[in-house]
Amino acid sequence: MRRANPRARTPTAVPKTTEIIAQALYEDGVRHAFGIPGGEVLELLEAFRKVGIKFVLTKQEMGAGIMAEATYQLTGQPGVLVATLGPGITNTTTAVAQALLDRSALLVITGEIATSLKSIYTHQIIDQEALLKPLVKWSTTIAAKNAFDQVRKGLAIAQEPMPGPVHFNLPTDVAGVEQAEARRFAPVAVRTLPRREDLAVIESRLKTAKKPLALVGVGVQLDGAEREFKRFIEAWRVPFIATYKAKGVVPEDHQLCAGATGLSPVVDKIHMAHVREADLILTIGFDPVELRSDWLAPWDEKKATVNIDLVANTHHVYRSAFEYAGSIAGCLQSLVQAAPRRAPSRWADADLERYRRTIQHAIASTPAKGIGPYQVATALREVFPRDTIATIDTGSHRILINHVWQAYEARRLLQSNGLGSMGYALPSAIAAKLLFPKRPVLAMMGEAGLDMVIGEMALLAHHKLALTLVVFRDDTLSLIKLKQQRMKLPEIGVATGSPDYVMLAEAYGGNGFVVNNAVELKKVARVALNSRRFTLIEARINPAEYHHQM
Repeated sequence: MRRANPRARTPTAVPKTTEIIAQALYEDGVRHAFGIPGGEVLELLEAFRKVGIKFVLTKQEMGAGIMAEATYQLTGQPGVLVATLGPGITNTTTAVAQALLDRSALLVITGEIATSLKSIYTHQIIDQEALLKPLVKWSTTIAAKNAFDQVRKGLAIAQEPMPGPVHFNLPTDVAGVEQAEARRFAPVAVRTLPRREDLAVIESRLKTAKKPLALVGVGVQLDGAEREFKRFIEAWRVPFIATYKAKGVVPEDHQLCAGATGLSPVVDKIHMAHVREADLILTIGFDPVELRSDWLAPWDEKKATVNIDLVANTHHVYRSAFEYAGSIAGCLQSLVQAAPRRAPSRWADADLERYRRTIQHAIASTPAKGIGPYQVATALREVFPRDTIATIDTGSHRILINHVWQAYEARRLLQSNGLGSMGYALPSAIAAKLLFPKRPVLAMMGEAGLDMVIGEMALLAHHKLALTLVVFRDDTLSLIKLKQQRMKLPEIGVATGSPDYVMLAEAYGGNGFVVNNAVELKKVARVALNSRRFTLIEARINPAEYHHQM
């Protein structure tokens, strides 16, 4: 839907290329851009200001890219990352890979040397399109003609299934060129619906199944099908397991929610037992990019399986005996209309409750000494409100947290799961608080992940972002250390040697606390929720429980 812009230029003005780019982005819903400018993109920043797109200066392009990627995760609107040439673009690669593997529409706009100099000048010059080509869905150099449609094409490519990053290269001698704005046509949304014969096959299997089980992934929220999915599982009484990024598509305290799956060997063992027991598996937007390798071929050709997704199953990680590729929302809506008046009597409540308790019992842990990561995660979920936006960094703690922290809305638990990049939690939490200033925002991370992006803490005081950071501190890369031990290798290269985070928080203009038990943690977390400044809580954890979690 196009949005009127009171700051837009008058119709008689001949726009510059940068103004055309800014206008196209604004009309598509973009309100923030993140990055570090160089001289090559200064006119673009001015064009953003004129149309009403706020540019957020970050400390490093990786952090900027994660903030932009999180913007898409949180709102469904494309994120925008701005970088300059040379080291500016090389610093973007992790964030761009994040958007590619975590299915986020991200627009990467990089400044480039003038086209007239490109063939002979060498300082800071690399092949920018070739650099990002393996990580983006499309890369193009903005031309001095038809820029509006060029940008609109990039927006369409970025957002079509599966969403991902697109690269716009902007030469300095094109950025300031005035060009007539040619708008050929407005994009039209097309929603495909299943044929009657497709529905008949799925309906037949749903009617005869005694123990159907749904595996749901990020595709449901990419299609905006959360409401239809909830109505579907209730109408047909189908319990579901969600991937980590799909947590919250239906509130996790719903009676048909059996928990999450993805990276925990302990929890997946329990889920796999129920997958074997089920006589019908429905994979709904279930993207294997989030799964461990143990999910390769989890069932054989005898298992009745139906795949409902935005795109066809070409990954072949798991088998689909019958498949519908198109609108997930449209397919589920049709299946709801075909459901019996009363939900089938299957999967007794007591059996589902026993299923959930088995998982909780498997992950619950109380260390002999100190506070463990399970206790930290449990205490935080108890204190923070249901509408909290939470972010998690990569590490042992993330796998555990996904099975403790319940999500009650889609897109409200952010993490890097397809790529699994460290340094994700802080930048994504910054984006969340910028976009939703009245919501509680909690970032959970290990010390190594924080250290990678620690400079971004400066944005918290600068933008008056009163969010909460909790550092699961054990001064070790626990997951890697555990792998060393299991390989009977000596401990090398896993001691983090991190700083005094309380002093660091205070230096950056926030509050800092150290906690050693759950009582202290809950008390300080409540203080943080009522603070007008950001709060960093350093939880000195005993990592022993990771040994039986991984």
